[in-house]
Amino acid sequence: MSIQYELFKASGKKSCPPGTLRIKRCPMVLNEENEDLLVSNTFGLLKYLSPALWLVPLLELVTKGREYGATTQGKIKVNFWEKIPSPPTIYQEGMEEVDIVIRVRHLVILIECKFRSPVQMKGSGSSKRDQIIRYLDAAAFHFLSDSQSRGEIHFILLTDTEKEPEILSHYRNPQNILEHLTQARPFVNYEEVSRMLARNVGWGTWSDLLEILGQQDVKGIDSVQAMIMRDLIAYLRHKLGRPKR
Repeated sequence: MSIQYELFKASGKKSCPPGTLRIKRCPMVLNEENEDLLVSNTFGLLKYLSPALWLVPLLELVTKGREYGATTQGKIKVNFWEKIPSPPTIYQEGMEEVDIVIRVRHLVILIECKFRSPVQMKGSGSSKRDQIIRYLDAAAFHFLSDSQSRGEIHFILLTDTEKEPEILSHYRNPQNILEHLTQARPFVNYEEVSRMLARNVGWGTWSDLLEILGQQDVKGIDSVQAMIMRDLIAYLRHKLGRPKR
């Protein structure tokens, strides 16, 4: 089992043999389609690599070529399944749990990973908002304190689909974000925030990540990072059913 999974996701739960049905005495199912294991196995290794080898090219890919080379100069912090309280709204949504939250320099990067599962279209309880706008709203509320904030939020949806999910495309329009944001801070320019969020909404695939890693020159990095990259490439090829070249 992944170290990250046990530390941050499976605390207090007992794992089951692969293929076991989810029942009361066995609350945690581990199998090849387990999304959380894929997340923890992949990003649990990526966090030990230089951002220049994966984070920078991933950001540049999902933002259609914008440059992020300066992020390699900052200290990177990767959190798994970070819980972000929802803003005080009529929806009473409680707590959002984002798969990956990365902080580097002035950037906060939220990554939601899907593997053989769809984006959640409706919240729990009385909430009618989909998963993406709930994450964007919570991030804007907690990570942007005022109109002078220099912080920038990115949201990346990582899927195994061939096309960008329509629900993500919906939020490339700033107006569709603005009408669902919790506008509770009087000194925040929410129109500007909505434009920033819409500009920084991105989509990529697990295949894209595999390709990014495969394009790196392992001869130019230290032996430990090169070994991690080889293991990651082999693992993602296995998960995606890609034969070894």
